[in-house]
Amino acid sequence: MAKLFQKKEIFKVKSVPVDPTTMGEPSTADEYQKRGMAFYARKKYDDAVIDLQKAVSLDGNNIDSLYTLGMVLKALDRKEEGVQAFTRALDLIKTNPGPNSAKYDMLKRLALGHINEMTQGDWNLEKEIWKHVD
Repeated sequence: MAKLFQKKEIFKVKSVPVDPTTMGEPSTADEYQKRGMAFYARKKYDDAVIDLQKAVSLDGNNIDSLYTLGMVLKALDRKEEGVQAFTRALDLIKTNPGPNSAKYDMLKRLALGHINEMTQGDWNLEKEIWKHVD
């Protein structure tokens, strides 16, 4: 009897974040965001905040920069500023979700969860995720 399914081999690859010191000096909002994310991945939060704030100052409509800035500020326990960054990202998602609506639907839920966690101590996303039948 022939096997219907063959077991696949899975190779684990260790992911190493890009070293932000090798990225060169950014000149665009996207480059500042990428380097800020690299600093964040290496837990160099203060450097990440500087780059992400620069990215936001160059392009205030960049949802990814605002969301990542919120994450870094949350990691630094700067809750009020983190909530502001997430809220700005949410406002942009509501007004212009862009072509990748599935991505921004997920970012919306995550941003709401982070805001709830920082302000209430709980993600409290039941009403955003589950549809209730009354």
